[in-house]
Amino acid sequence: MKTKNFVRILSLLLLVCMTVTYFTACNNGEKNGIDEDDFKAEISSEPTNYVMMDITYTNAGGKETTGQLVMELYPDVAPITVENFKDLVADEFYDGLTFHRVYDGFMIQGGDPEGNGSGDSGTRIKGEFAANGVENDLSHTRGVVSMARGGYSYDSASCQFFIVHADSTFLDGQYASFGRVIYGMDTVDGIAKTAVKFNSSGEKTSPINPVKINYAKFVTVTDSAAE
Repeated sequence: MKTKNFVRILSLLLLVCMTVTYFTACNNGEKNGIDEDDFKAEISSEPTNYVMMDITYTNAGGKETTGQLVMELYPDVAPITVENFKDLVADEFYDGLTFHRVYDGFMIQGGDPEGNGSGDSGTRIKGEFAANGVENDLSHTRGVVSMARGGYSYDSASCQFFIVHADSTFLDGQYASFGRVIYGMDTVDGIAKTAVKFNSSGEKTSPINPVKINYAKFVTVTDSAAE
């Protein structure tokens, strides 16, 4: 009888420990990757050409939502831009920053440490696009990732980037496109629908509730998922 009670108590303790471990892992705010029927990605300890972002935003219905997206980076298209972006991800630069500019039907822009479009990482890079004498054939179609820059200089890109929400090919030749969202465009769509207000420049693109990049991590993607 004592043995049975001991086994029951031990089982209960194990269950409690497993539950605590589960909630600790969940509340840690970091997934091990993405495992869906048609897409699989796993966080990598080494740099890759795939970056997963975990993002919390308030959807069109006013509910706080967390979603993920995965970008594929193209060093053959924009090697300087990709190297800079990967360095920032490796340094955890984007963790905790926001998408400060949300323009439904155009693009969502983030990665500014100041959170208002005025900040940079302390490093400026060459703009890899036709107007700056660099061939770049990655058109700004839906899902493409490109670097934001100041209008005063072609070589003013630093850390801010944008994801094209709807085809915006008029940007071709003027901005350095360097990747594409291959998973999570539903997250981009959700962010694009978040409520916005006017910013200091008079543009109604500033999210009322923060669109937070919880973290950005390198991932490995299975061949079938990357196709």
